[in-house]
Amino acid sequence: DTCKCLKSDDAEKEVLVSALPVTADASEDAEKVRYMRVVLRVQRHWRVVTARKRFANQAAVSYTGSTANKQTFLLHWQAKYIIANNLPANDSHWDSDDPGWVGKASMSKRHRFLIRRNLHWRWFNALIFGMLDENEMVFPECHCCPDALSEIRMMKEAALTWVKGVREVEGWSENVGLFFHVYGHNSVNSLHMHVVDLDFVGPSFHCQEFKNLSVDHVIQVLEEDVGRGHCELSPLSSFPAIEDTIDLKVASVKACPVINTVETYRRARQIFWTLGGPRALRDQLERQNFLKDGSAKLTTSNKPFNVFARLAYQDSVGRVLFASENSLSKLQDRERH
Repeated sequence: DTCKCLKSDDAEKEVLVSALPVTADASEDAEKVRYMRVVLRVQRHWRVVTARKRFANQAAVSYTGSTANKQTFLLHWQAKYIIANNLPANDSHWDSDDPGWVGKASMSKRHRFLIRRNLHWRWFNALIFGMLDENEMVFPECHCCPDALSEIRMMKEAALTWVKGVREVEGWSENVGLFFHVYGHNSVNSLHMHVVDLDFVGPSFHCQEFKNLSVDHVIQVLEEDVGRGHCELSPLSSFPAIEDTIDLKVASVKACPVINTVETYRRARQIFWTLGGPRALRDQLERQNFLKDGSAKLTTSNKPFNVFARLAYQDSVGRVLFASENSLSKLQDRERH
């Protein structure tokens, strides 16, 4: 028997997945129960992947085209991170001084992005690093969740590990910059660290120096906040909501037009609290559909198209699907023998 996992008007486009023949004593056969679970898991993930695969595949090709076969250079960090490239057109215009490309093109001849697989919104931008934990319990101002500091140190190590691995292949220099763009100055609402070859920077780099915040500056501020020791946490829901007419992103830029040093980063985090803090940010992300009520994970649908969140989601689901298919194949082989 077969199960149709993807409905289509065109019979040739329907995806068929083998289904397990059900017998009267299937529930008593532990091996067959596990087999069925794998089949159902494959079917479920296949539906998720194929429902919008055309759009997702285009995005994946655009942002992983030149790095798809180089993820292994992340070594053990592949479990946590993905390396993505910029759009091909942006890469090819890295040295253009055309006003239409300055600020849009890649910042360097070699410019990549390190993105996280974990899409919990507490990691969506450097502005809120360490302000709340996995359970959305909020740390007081000027305090920090210790795992934020260790996470950013790991991101730095992962990026430099990847660059070291591809240096001979891509020609990276030893002068590598790692930068975040703080909320308000960011263009994508999911975390990505810019990995830039500083020996070959172009006009877009100089155009964006006012918002290129070094990972080392982030680490210094987080070290200070973690060093303040134990503190009492508060539920996110205990903080007041702000007017839905307030655009937190616009207000953040107005209050902090430049964020590229330890001092400006620290000040941006302090001002963020006066604008409503994590609760205000969560509410705004929900209004814009980057978050759903009751979920802590960034959305990965097409509207809004949150490119790096989508890419991380697609790659992670693909890995699960691949593992499930391998497990299914092994069980099928065992059935045949």
